[in-house]
Amino acid sequence: MPESIVRTKIKDALEAAGNNRHDAHKLLITWAVRDPALLLAMTKPHLKAIAAGLVDHHIRKGEGGSEDSGDDIFSRSAINDIVASASTGARDKRKASNIPPPKSTERQASTMRKLAAAFTKKKK
Repeated sequence: MPESIVRTKIKDALEAAGNNRHDAHKLLITWAVRDPALLLAMTKPHLKAIAAGLVDHHIRKGEGGSEDSGDDIFSRSAINDIVASASTGARDKRKASNIPPPKSTERQASTMRKLAAAFTKKKK
């Protein structure tokens, strides 16, 4: 029954808006704000996700539950240590290699520099 109410209201909104989606959205929201039964019918299938999002947001903001006592800022050496200790045989791509970049990369970089220079405004 509630699903049919929502479908009917969607059809009514589209008809009233001349099949304009944006206007139909706004009209449907306006009707839902004024009609608690329509609002409940629209939100009931999504209520679990809405509640989970609200609880997660509340916990993240530190308004409830246990707060994270860890640092949010790490030094570069600490990050490197974490990456090195967590590596499972994969090499760290941030470390400099002795292999030079391919010639195509150098040509591309040179071309991009020339293009940028061509479009830069000259100061007088």
